[in-house]
Amino acid sequence: MRSLALLIGVKAACILLVSSLSGTGAVNNSGRWWGIVNVASSSNLLTNSKNVQLVLDPSLALLSRRQRRLIRQNPGILHAIAAGLHTAIKECKWQFRNRRWNCPTTHSPAVFGKIVNRGCRETAFLFAITSAGVTHAVARSCSEGAIESCTCDYRRRGPGGPDWHWGGCSDNVDFGRMFSREFVDSSERGRDLRYLTNLHNNEAGRMTVSSEMRQECKCHGMSGSCTVRTCWMRLPSFRTVGDFLKDRFDGASRVVYANKGSNRASHRADPRHLEPENSAHKPPSAMDLVYFEKSPNFCSYNGKTGTLGTSGRTCNSSSPGLDGCELLCCGRGLKTRTESVTERCHCTFHWCCHVSCLNCTSTQTLHQCL
Repeated sequence: MRSLALLIGVKAACILLVSSLSGTGAVNNSGRWWGIVNVASSSNLLTNSKNVQLVLDPSLALLSRRQRRLIRQNPGILHAIAAGLHTAIKECKWQFRNRRWNCPTTHSPAVFGKIVNRGCRETAFLFAITSAGVTHAVARSCSEGAIESCTCDYRRRGPGGPDWHWGGCSDNVDFGRMFSREFVDSSERGRDLRYLTNLHNNEAGRMTVSSEMRQECKCHGMSGSCTVRTCWMRLPSFRTVGDFLKDRFDGASRVVYANKGSNRASHRADPRHLEPENSAHKPPSAMDLVYFEKSPNFCSYNGKTGTLGTSGRTCNSSSPGLDGCELLCCGRGLKTRTESVTERCHCTFHWCCHVSCLNCTSTQTLHQCL
């Protein structure tokens, strides 16, 4: 009996250790679905006679069973998911093009590398921007008729004001949010701090897309008099979404589990509550990004954390900002080289119908971090 009790105790300790690691640095499956951006292709799909995507091949094991079921239930939606991921990755790279961490990606299923296993600001942005990308792309695809299970949002109908009325084809952002929540959040497991922050950041991305919807109108009337207007709701550009989330990244909140004392009933009633690590700070809103771990400095290569470092990066020698050589190169110094660039110039249009150009060569000076 004593050996049995000892064995049970050791097993419980191992479970607690694994549980605690899952909230900090343990490898997890969060964001595993991002890998479809590198492997989703026509060979992974079964199509009908109209070449509409119907079924995802089960051999694509990056998706959970629930995610595969959602794709089967919504023919055509896999293309929207992959397009949303491409857009999100492109936007991430643009927003961080001048930072030490410049949103590096790989062509492997682990698209963003080991940074996903951390709980820092950069990870928060990745979850928010990819969730927003899926929401945005699915909502747009609905209004374009590319997904069989959804259409335009026709709920807004009738008079909207004294000189305008609802009509046209509004982007179906509600379907986009609903599908993104079902698909993206289903990859999260557990009830630890990582789980809570990932879900929070996923929802912040979706809410950003929804909150930035704008009304567009078209005029009707004699000679463009615009006596009556037809209006609908249109998605924001994804650059607008990226700019908003980048601002939230800069002001992200470091959070911990809520501590309400020993009242167990209160924990059962509110099991997913996060609060700022610094009690003097206000609680994060639903659209704020949250994190629980300090970011690495990203200056040097570190295989353990997956940071590539800034060696070889091009910097701006005249800038005092983040893209300047002093900050980007982390004080290591820089090397300068010149290169000749040939471009087309002095182009002239000739009737009819061709354009002739000269080739102009210029010398450019480039600065790179050591």
